[in-house]
Amino acid sequence: MSQVLKLANLPKFDTKNVALLEERIMEYFQICAEDDSKPSVAGLALAIGVDRKTIWQWSQGENSDRGNTIKKAYQILNLMMEDYMQNGKINPVSGIFLMKNNFGYADKQEVVLTPNNPLGEQKSNAELEERYLESVADENLTD
Repeated sequence: MSQVLKLANLPKFDTKNVALLEERIMEYFQICAEDDSKPSVAGLALAIGVDRKTIWQWSQGENSDRGNTIKKAYQILNLMMEDYMQNGKINPVSGIFLMKNNFGYADKQEVVLTPNNPLGEQKSNAELEERYLESVADENLTD
């Protein structure tokens, strides 16, 4: 709780100033190191003074120095999360949730469908209609 309060009480700054943004990100990581706590996207957002959705948008949509700075912070967080997962430092269920929620990971299974046409080549709608009409006409002649 003391760490959260410390982050919440950090002074506001201009997030468009990339030098100040980089300084705040490093300050956040330093606070986490001093408190022996795992950094998170939500913690980073609190330290910067914005919502986590805002920094996600900056990392996805901005091709700017600010966007690139946030992307680098995400890379650091992503690497740390992978390390925590691989070395058993966090609960796997929590790790999977956080990786999917914050870093775009997904459970994905690819299925490739190949057309299987045991009846030969596919007929066009016009050809099928003509064949149907011919068969109906043939049935009427034989009755």
